[in-house]
Amino acid sequence: MSTLIAVVALAVAAAAAAVAWRLQQANKALRAETIGLLWRLEQADLSAPRNAYADLPPEERLLSIRILNPLELASAQTKAATMLHRVRPALLSKMVYDQAADSLRERLADEGVVAEVKVHAGR
Repeated sequence: MSTLIAVVALAVAAAAAAVAWRLQQANKALRAETIGLLWRLEQADLSAPRNAYADLPPEERLLSIRILNPLELASAQTKAATMLHRVRPALLSKMVYDQAADSLRERLADEGVVAEVKVHAGR
């Protein structure tokens, strides 16, 4: 019985050593990649404007709007917004964004702007 325990312990130790060796190799590779990325960052021309999007084709340009005060906007429309915000804040935010998108879509169309207005969730 003790021989079986010794064999199992040896097998576990060998497996642990193999995993530790692989982790060391992965760590070395990540460190080398990090050093390379840091070197590339140091060599990058940071004087170029960060928003240099003039070279992008028009279909890759995007205008982003984030509403920073959804509760205040909703509360101005209805008094129930505060209660809804307490119970379901995500639902209230969705409703505000949907209404803002509809409003923006209408106003842009009134100005003759042909635009695709969508609400995107997440980052």
